[in-house]
Amino acid sequence: MIVIIVIGLIQTGWLLWKINYSKRIKKNYKGRVIAKVIDVKEYVLHIKGRGKVHAYYPTYQYSVNGIAYEKISSWGYYDKLRYPLGSEIVMYYDEKKPQRSAVGGRMEEELREDNIRRVAFVTGLYWLMVLFGIYVRFSPDFQ
Repeated sequence: MIVIIVIGLIQTGWLLWKINYSKRIKKNYKGRVIAKVIDVKEYVLHIKGRGKVHAYYPTYQYSVNGIAYEKISSWGYYDKLRYPLGSEIVMYYDEKKPQRSAVGGRMEEELREDNIRRVAFVTGLYWLMVLFGIYVRFSPDFQ
């Protein structure tokens, strides 16, 4: 039973993080522009039990009001083809400080409100099942 509760807590924490992240992006990064991947750096990570793992960090270029900006991704991707050289993605930026930006692309899909609602619904059902399981386990009616 403890394992089930821990899994539920992890799922709930992830959901709350996603909702908070979505709100922060929408609040702080209202500008939207198409950015182009101009470079992809490859790093080799040594992970215990997995050996050498390659991580790829794209550099994006976007322009706001005629001024070009570049941003190196703080996220490394294991799939080299996720953001290949020359590909275009959605970039969100802070209208007051355009050098502050966040990558859209797949993130935009993940943060869509209907996706977050689905995860919230499934998480709610999960907790209902956990509570029902606890009720059945400790209720004198079921013993």
